[in-house]
This record gives sequence, structure tokens and C-alpha cells, in this order.
Amino acid sequence: MIVTIVGALADLAQVTDPEFIDDAGRIIGSPDPGPDPTHSGDRGGVLQFVLFFGLVGGVSFIAWRIRTAMRQARFSKEG
Repeated sequence: MIVTIVGALADLAQVTDPEFIDDAGRIIGSPDPGPDPTHSGDRGGVLQFVLFFGLVGGVSFIAWRIRTAMRQARFSKEG
């Protein structure tokens, strides 16, 4: 069984298909960030940042409300 696995791995290591080799270089990606955003909804556009900060603000507000409710409940039980 081990001989079969080693033989299969050796066959995979000897791939000489030029299309396979060309595609293998695109697995990691290039350092080029791509085109600049032209519309506000494009990747990296202004609306994405507005949405991100809106979500962060909403989650922060909810966490603040939960924290104040927990403090009020704790002080009402103690006092």
C-alpha cells in the first residue's frame, strides 16, 4: 500500500502539462491590488468603509447598552 502511495506521489511530482504549470503561479496571487474603485460601491470604495464603520458603531452601541444594563442590574441587587 505504501509503495502505491509513493508511486502516485512521484507521478504527481512529474507533471509537465504547460497549462497546469501556468495556472500554478496564480494560486498565491499577485501583489497588484487591482484597479482603483470607480464607484463608491466598488471593492475598496467609500461605501464599504461607511458600512464597516456603521457595523462597528452598531455593535459597539449594543455592547454599551448590555454593559449599562448589567451594571444597573448589579447595583439594584446590592442596594
